[in-house]
Amino acid sequence: MPDMPDSLTPKAHNRGALLWLIATVIGAGAGIASWIYHLDGVVRVIANTSTILALPGWALLRILGVSGVRDSIYLIIIANATAWLIWIGFFLIVLHLRTIWIKRPSRARIEPHPDPSRRAFLCNATIGTATVAAVAAPGYATLVEPWQIKVRRYTIPINGLDPSLEGLRLVQLADTHLGPLVPASFIRQAVDLVIAQQPDLVLLTGDYVQDGTDDNELAAKLCRPLVRHATIGAVGVLGNHDWWGNGEQMSTLLTLQNIDMIDNDRIWIDARTRKIKNFDPGPGSLAIVGFGDLTDDHIDTDRAFRDIATHTPRIVLSHNPDSAELHALTKSGAPRIDLMCSGHTHGGQVRIPLLGTPMVPSKFGSKYAGGLVDGPAFRVHISRGIGMSLLPVRVGVPPEISVMTLMRA
Repeated sequence: MPDMPDSLTPKAHNRGALLWLIATVIGAGAGIASWIYHLDGVVRVIANTSTILALPGWALLRILGVSGVRDSIYLIIIANATAWLIWIGFFLIVLHLRTIWIKRPSRARIEPHPDPSRRAFLCNATIGTATVAAVAAPGYATLVEPWQIKVRRYTIPINGLDPSLEGLRLVQLADTHLGPLVPASFIRQAVDLVIAQQPDLVLLTGDYVQDGTDDNELAAKLCRPLVRHATIGAVGVLGNHDWWGNGEQMSTLLTLQNIDMIDNDRIWIDARTRKIKNFDPGPGSLAIVGFGDLTDDHIDTDRAFRDIATHTPRIVLSHNPDSAELHALTKSGAPRIDLMCSGHTHGGQVRIPLLGTPMVPSKFGSKYAGGLVDGPAFRVHISRGIGMSLLPVRVGVPPEISVMTLMRA
């Protein structure tokens, strides 16, 4: 009877079973601690990494039509157990094929007497390199880049800007996504970094939470320091994820933190006092206009631009940058807009060299992935945001806050 390949021995299977059990316990435990019991810090980071490694299990449950996975301890365990069964099974198959290849006789003329040790070295080197790459890529994407916040700076010329408002510093914070993938500790770090930029006015462009309503109160409280440290204050609009839970509640909670919520509304910056006004304070003022979310609320341009004088410069907050393409904003006689500030697209979260961003949540491809771009009728600044959605990864697209200094055109 021929010898059993090393990869198929009971000892190898036992090791595989033990590895499966350990990986399932760690992955499921981190997910349960993070998503069910809302533990923060390192636990949340481990849960994010486990989510990537458990994608085969999540995908299978999705295919079977199972929903509410992150709210069920049992489904979290099943997803992780299934994923690791697939991974370890695949690894055992690779080891089995390795053993067969090393021991098979050679038919090549150049290798009449094959050296098993040489074959083993080549095979182990290939498998080892592939394994390191398979571990390093998701490790970097979940453990490194998502937590390295960049500060991007822009100088924005505004026609008709009053001399007293020249040099006004606007700092945009977008898409914090407090919830399963982004811990409160990281959002506090982002808020501290915003404050370090010495903002005059903080612009909040939505998606304060990932989904549901459990995190709404904490998300609003995390924004409180922004109001205290900005010389003028903070204004904001809601995003689609906020409406997936309870948008009205989220708006009320932010208002209680003294943030001016301006969905389909507007405020003015008084040029003389540099204070926020709910009415037109007269010549030299700057209007800050807010839109409702494009997909999960509605945009009412008549209400948003009401009572704004035609000569008054306007900066618009709109969570979804696709709003810039609306006919109501591009047609002849459309309201004047000097700059739109948006988020939503996260820069695609993944940018691959030579290939670009494979998936951007916009009808216009990568046009509105991030940065300062020209829309059909006005310039649009798209923040790549702080948090993550769908998958807890960022590659080539680090989180960011944006500092925009206004100048006279």
